[in-house]
Amino acid sequence: MRSIAVIAAILGALLPAATPASAADVSTQDREYLNRAHQSNLFEIVTGNLAERGECTRVRQLGPRFAAHHTELDADLVAVATRVAVPLYSVPEADQLGQITDLASRSGPDFDAAWLRDQFAAHVRAIELGEREQRIGWSPEVKSLAARSEPVLRHHLEEVQEAAAECTPG
Repeated sequence: MRSIAVIAAILGALLPAATPASAADVSTQDREYLNRAHQSNLFEIVTGNLAERGECTRVRQLGPRFAAHHTELDADLVAVATRVAVPLYSVPEADQLGQITDLASRSGPDFDAAWLRDQFAAHVRAIELGEREQRIGWSPEVKSLAARSEPVLRHHLEEVQEAAAECTPG
């Protein structure tokens, strides 16, 4: 009986601890992508819901749509992060919180210009983040998530550019 315990102890020391396969397949890059993309989605959801402060009809239409799309993207992201055991930040990044505060203090055409500027920058950044994940990420599941998100982000970027031409004077 004692020899079984000794063998078990030796095997326990020699064999790696059992971990979920998906957790072992996640790199630092994958974790960074999941957290930054999640924060980006949170930013888009909040700022999309602020779009009612704008005067331009196009901004007021895009905001709720962007919020809905990013809510869907984030649900997919949270599911992947849960499966690969990556904890996520619960709020947008500090600079994004500053942008949210700034937008909340604006209205009318001033809001429209600031919202479109922030949306353009946020979508460019999100696309670059996803491209980086697809290039150098490790987890096939996380890389697939980035690839699935890209068409939505690119479409939003196009819509922001069209709205800027429509909503900003000059």
